[in-house]
Amino acid sequence: MVNEIEFPAHDPRLAVTMFVSPGDTLLFATVYQSAGIEESGGSVPVREATVTLSQSGLVLATGDSSNWNENAPGGPSEPDQSMMKMVLDEPLELAQGEVSLTVDASPEFDPIVVTEMLPDVPVVAHLFEPLADTINDGWYELYNHRITVDLDNRQGVRDDYMIHLEVKKSGSESEWFSTGRPSFPDPRVEYNEGCNCLLATDGGEDNVSLDNLVFEMWGGDNSGYDDEQSIRLRVERPTASLANHFRSVDAYNNALGNPFAEPASIQGNIPGGFGIFGVTNGVLFLLLE
Repeated sequence: MVNEIEFPAHDPRLAVTMFVSPGDTLLFATVYQSAGIEESGGSVPVREATVTLSQSGLVLATGDSSNWNENAPGGPSEPDQSMMKMVLDEPLELAQGEVSLTVDASPEFDPIVVTEMLPDVPVVAHLFEPLADTINDGWYELYNHRITVDLDNRQGVRDDYMIHLEVKKSGSESEWFSTGRPSFPDPRVEYNEGCNCLLATDGGEDNVSLDNLVFEMWGGDNSGYDDEQSIRLRVERPTASLANHFRSVDAYNNALGNPFAEPASIQGNIPGGFGIFGVTNGVLFLLLE
């Protein structure tokens, strides 16, 4: 005997994603309409929507159908998904306090307002040791740079940090690419697929030191090939909701294809909908140019 169970009717909701940080000159936003499991076409973009980024009543950026980019070029700095692309005349300035994202997709959907606090600027100390490690593979000597990072563990709050080790060929207009890894297993930091970064945390514990995080990056070899590079370190402090989102994305991806893994849901902060309004604050250090 077979019992057929109908899927419940799907109630479409907005799926919104936007990331902002002081100093941004490009802003991207996706506004989609969710789809039910029986809808073969999947979620569809809501091009008529308007997104507004504001702080203390001041509009900082807006995007609408005129900003929709159907063929985003992709690459490290630009997503490959069709979305709104807003080019700012000046680098984004954010003051300490609340930052708001408003999404108006009426009349189909009620307006959405998401508010997050701008995180504090991370306190970072670092030591860059070029060509600190040498490995002989039997053919060549291989060199690695070493970067030691000390982060602040503030009392009474959870500290999360997004660490980006990035490289590009010197003297070119090429993109910055993520690279690097911990020099040895360290429970305080791990690679996170959600942010394509090294995500460090104190786990909410005041007695966990975030000093002496040691990373290594490719520095070249003695083959005679000259591959000059520029290297930089970026450290960002995300909001709690954004850090939780990235961890949930990692958990979701790790559960895919594993019949023994408990299904994981992706966390967001969009009221009545899906997605994430992520706010970060960071510092940048040019290590080698």
